[in-house]
Amino acid sequence: MKISVMWMTRKRSHELVYSMSSFIMKANNNEDIEYLVISDPDDTETFNAVQKIKKMCFETEIINLTSSERYGYEELEAYQNDVGTVFSGECLFIMNDDIVCLSNGWDDEIRNTLRPYMDKPRWVGLAGVNEVWKNTPTFVGINRKWYDTTGRVSGNRATDGYIKDLGHSLGLKPLQPNVNMLHLQRGRGDIDFSWNDKSYKVFGLPDDGLGGYPTKTPKPPKYYHNPNEFTNNYTNFVKGKERFDEDLKNLKAII
Repeated sequence: MKISVMWMTRKRSHELVYSMSSFIMKANNNEDIEYLVISDPDDTETFNAVQKIKKMCFETEIINLTSSERYGYEELEAYQNDVGTVFSGECLFIMNDDIVCLSNGWDDEIRNTLRPYMDKPRWVGLAGVNEVWKNTPTFVGINRKWYDTTGRVSGNRATDGYIKDLGHSLGLKPLQPNVNMLHLQRGRGDIDFSWNDKSYKVFGLPDDGLGGYPTKTPKPPKYYHNPNEFTNNYTNFVKGKERFDEDLKNLKAII
């Protein structure tokens, strides 16, 4: 079973290389894994770093992607949906560049967990060892059946919440392989959901991606959410509600 793992990032090549290396070094079978990185068109730092990794990792498939435009934080799902059109694995996992894999043989653990469910759409939930107290997945994945049914990875920027809410609405608990990760949360600041989100800066550099996200928003977003109404129910996002209902209907039809 081939596994796909993706990162979306911006100008954090140091963190990205560290994160990717942890997965590559601890996998049992890299020949059945593809690692995908997507970055902005003007982010040559990330693109060049991935090219160097590719030269050093034999028998490892690393796909270096550039988004068609700089979507920014308000449209994170666009990066993931771009990856959705090219990933070839039987499942896709969405990682941040501040995640470190701690488990040897993590790939076989995922294969063993997912294999009995290949003919039905299923989602996977993972949490950093420092985040288990939240009692909810902070990183998610979907199998091929799920993606082929919905035709997208996510309907809004809050992908973990979007997929989790779909799963709960379908009565599907997350599959939880025994894979341990550490979520470093490097550079993470508070998100105030303003159109020009200055909380996503580090060392005063407005172009830096924070917490593994390609930020900050380069233009007024096509939609926004009132922070006073913010809850963990991501289906309330204006942009995501229509897509959520469509995805829920299509998934229900084959569950």
